[in-house]
Amino acid sequence: MRTGRTIVFYVRDPGTGFRRETLAHAAAGKAAGPAAHLEQRAEMGMRPGGFGILLAQGVVDELIYGETGNEVLMIKHTA
Repeated sequence: MRTGRTIVFYVRDPGTGFRRETLAHAAAGKAAGPAAHLEQRAEMGMRPGGFGILLAQGVVDELIYGETGNEVLMIKHTA
């Protein structure tokens, strides 16, 4: 949705969702920097990744998550 001052994106994943506080293996879950999670992902047998939330945080002004963690509103102010 686009208004005169904002662009709003609504994304819903059909999966079960997640809790951000349990995402230590994602780039947005580490305070030590965006690459700090890579070693943990390797130990868990996961491919490199986990940058989606970090990227969204840098692009939009607001992220509003649904209660179950499988829906998000991303809001970008244009004016």
